[in-house]
Amino acid sequence: MARRKTFDVTGVSLPFWRRDDVRLALARREIGTLFKIYLEAHPDCTQTQLALLTSHDRSDVSNFIRGTRGPRVTDIDVLARVADGLLMPDESRVMLGLAPVDVAISAFTAPKQRGAPVGDKAAVTTGWFRPTRSEQPLRISVCGSRSQDADDKAIDGCIIAVSRWLMNHRFDVDHGPRGVGIEIMTYIANHYRPPSLGAAVGVFGHPNVVRNADYVLVFGGGQGTLDEIDLAVSMDKKIIPYGATGGAARSALNRMRINLRLREWITQDLFDSLDSCAIADEFIELVERIIATDRRSDIRE
Repeated sequence: MARRKTFDVTGVSLPFWRRDDVRLALARREIGTLFKIYLEAHPDCTQTQLALLTSHDRSDVSNFIRGTRGPRVTDIDVLARVADGLLMPDESRVMLGLAPVDVAISAFTAPKQRGAPVGDKAAVTTGWFRPTRSEQPLRISVCGSRSQDADDKAIDGCIIAVSRWLMNHRFDVDHGPRGVGIEIMTYIANHYRPPSLGAAVGVFGHPNVVRNADYVLVFGGGQGTLDEIDLAVSMDKKIIPYGATGGAARSALNRMRINLRLREWITQDLFDSLDSCAIADEFIELVERIIATDRRSDIRE
């Protein structure tokens, strides 16, 4: 019996990744649908070979395709293995919420953003259609991801709410190379198309994500986000977690409830509202009130 030819993943063309059904599967993170389309478009590839390429068991691939593992994948490590194994182009990786592979030569590399400190190429200055002001904008770090303990629906809502907020306010924004920050910037690029937003390129290294922040916003997240929270606490950063998104954000809120020192810069009534908030738009309104109250306090001091 003739041995089946090994599938050459490098032969997959860019037009395949730009198909409407493929892009929709990527945007929805429906890996089972993606696998099904991939196998139909490339008859030389088997489920076994697909499993080898993406570092999964064959049964995992079969379960993805049959839908027994759920339509939407939220585990960032699984998404990264699929993207790396299938040699996805950067534009497809970004649709999954992953950073481009080669930010130095990627077509998605961002131009230098106005307002970012000298030598800082990662921060994106938001409020794209707002008038440029002379003062340095506040710096926001966005931490978190769709971890196992996170609430996907709540994160979906916050991505839309935060995107709208950033479009209308001028901040320097840092985020990691994976997770909610990338998703927010991708959503803004797709829905609002700011002329100077050419990429969703994250900051590498947990300390670097929070180091320069005036405020650290947290959505969902797993161990990596918990590490960023610990680092932010050690640097005396002001943390604003959206507990309704679960995961590390909920842990951070619980921690702040117990430890008064972590929330002494927030008034009790605002913290109580933050603690019970479960609607993304209301969370953003709270963030604005918390920051405004804190800035007025700084001015008085």
